[in-house]
Amino acid sequence: MHLLMSAVEDGLISGPGLSVTETVITYVVIPVALFAVIALLSWIVSAPRKDKSQSSITSIN
Repeated sequence: MHLLMSAVEDGLISGPGLSVTETVITYVVIPVALFAVIALLSWIVSAPRKDKSQSSITSIN
C-alpha cells in the first residue's frame, strides 16, 4: 500500500506526459502563429490606403 501511495502527492495523480512534438507545438508553434495572425490583422487595419483621385466636388484647387 505504501508504494501505491508514494506516487500520489497532495491528492494529485499525474497524467501522461507530453511528447516533444506536442510540447513544441503547444509552446512554440501556436504562440508564434497567434502573434503572426494578430500582427497581420493589425497591419491590414492600419495599412496606408491608396490615394483616390480627388473629385472636384470634395476638393478645392
